[in-house]
Amino acid sequence: MIIKYTIDSDWAVWKKSSSETFTDKGWSPIRYAMNFKYIRGSMLEYALKKERLLLEINKLIDTQILIYLIATGLPNFIMGRVDRESLKEVNDLFNCIRGLESLTRKNDTKKNFSTGNIYNKQEIKQTKKETCRICENKRKLNRFHPESVCWYNYERKTTDNKNINSNSILKVEWSNEDPKN
Repeated sequence: MIIKYTIDSDWAVWKKSSSETFTDKGWSPIRYAMNFKYIRGSMLEYALKKERLLLEINKLIDTQILIYLIATGLPNFIMGRVDRESLKEVNDLFNCIRGLESLTRKNDTKKNFSTGNIYNKQEIKQTKKETCRICENKRKLNRFHPESVCWYNYERKTTDNKNINSNSILKVEWSNEDPKN
């Protein structure tokens, strides 16, 4: 840059050249901004971040489109409570979200993706101080979770995996046999 433009050149030239060189010209920031959705935590923080992401990719975006894109990332039960016609500015959406913030705490559940079981945080808090008896019997100490979602709960595993391949069971039994026999 110094050789090409010299040290005495205008700041605008330097700025233009560096922005052309280092800006992201791919689709990833646009895809990230459009697909950004609320998962957990504060909905207001989600909305502010989504607004920032959308404005970074297009500063001249229409206000209504901006409101719609932010709202579509919210959960359906929250989006259903927002009156679309009353939203004239993004701040109107933020105020509405702030009023509905308590609904996400009521529906706050944790999903165990390995088993598909859903249980409330209260259930976890009640069992947090008690170790899982199944894990304790397997000598897996310091495991605090409900027994219904325990990895070592064989009754649950056999009902979840009804279509176990019988050949794999035979292979395991055959490999456990004494090779001398």
